[in-house]
Amino acid sequence: MIKYLTIYICVFLFSIKSIFGQQATLVEVDKVKLGQPNHEIPIIGSLRSKKITNIMAPVQGKIDKVYVEEGDEVQKGQLLAQIDNKNYKYLLDIAISNEIKASSNYEIAKLETFNNKLDLDRMLALKNSSAFNQSKYDKLNTLNDILKSKEKVALSELNVSQNLKNIAKLNLNKSNTKALYSGVIEEKYIEIGEFVSLGNKMFQLISKNQLEVVAEVPSFRTFNLSIGKKIKFSTTDGLELNGIIRAIGKKENLKTRTVKLFLDFDNKTNKLNRNVIIDENVNILIPISSNQIYLTIHKDAILKREGLSLAYVVVEKKVEIRPLKLGEAVGNRFIVLNGVKENDLAVIKGNERLRPGQSVSIK
Repeated sequence: MIKYLTIYICVFLFSIKSIFGQQATLVEVDKVKLGQPNHEIPIIGSLRSKKITNIMAPVQGKIDKVYVEEGDEVQKGQLLAQIDNKNYKYLLDIAISNEIKASSNYEIAKLETFNNKLDLDRMLALKNSSAFNQSKYDKLNTLNDILKSKEKVALSELNVSQNLKNIAKLNLNKSNTKALYSGVIEEKYIEIGEFVSLGNKMFQLISKNQLEVVAEVPSFRTFNLSIGKKIKFSTTDGLELNGIIRAIGKKENLKTRTVKLFLDFDNKTNKLNRNVIIDENVNILIPISSNQIYLTIHKDAILKREGLSLAYVVVEKKVEIRPLKLGEAVGNRFIVLNGVKENDLAVIKGNERLRPGQSVSIK
């Protein structure tokens, strides 16, 4: 009795195993389809000011006054410091006096020439009379040439004095160092009482409104970009902003295979609830769509085996394994260049334990 019972149980278990062995594996599938991918990839860039200026000493002298400190916001034309202002006022006064003196000398020279010309003309009028004196006429004629030359010298000296006065005016104006544009004093290199030579650093001025985004972008990513195109970017804390492509570099970095991308960004229209910071990192979203139609496959259909990309495709309730040649990832799909065709059913769930030729049931 026990012997027959054992045989019955073995036959029953074998039958159950056969039934389940023949049962189709339940899988989920997704169609391979044509589409126009519209996707963006993040590239790290940084915010920079388009205007960063080292304000140099335009004249030499002692610092009389400094009106700003580091971090101060200034407006275009605002007075920042004075350099030896009284000294340059005195130099202007001297130049004005020299101009007046040169102008008087020129007027005297003109009068002398005019008076001599009158004497010369009177003597010339007596040329056919007995009162004419040839020797005196020759002297007056020679003196006329000399006086004309002196008049030219006096005019030249007047021009020189006028130019020296203009230079003195410029130096007086430059001794009042002013902001070249509205911005922030990032660095201050001077103190009251110090002596500065021509060209010494005084301040570093940065515009906080005229900003740009600069990034090193893989060269092939720029092929479909154009100047004037709007590009989204975001700060590290998630603030979303918009820029416009101002320029695309023309020289590739041979080490990184990248070119520079420049985006204009006007901070005046920035309505953020925080200030953006010069040199902070941002994520630039570079579009990779080129308005072309591509064949795409779901990312979950991809299996990696010994460096190959594979996918199971359902054909007449059985699976076939296909080697794939993939392009770029676009969202949750991959561009597929070879291995499948449109409307193929690619297994996306339950594909890990499948074998080629295995029967499947689609969920």
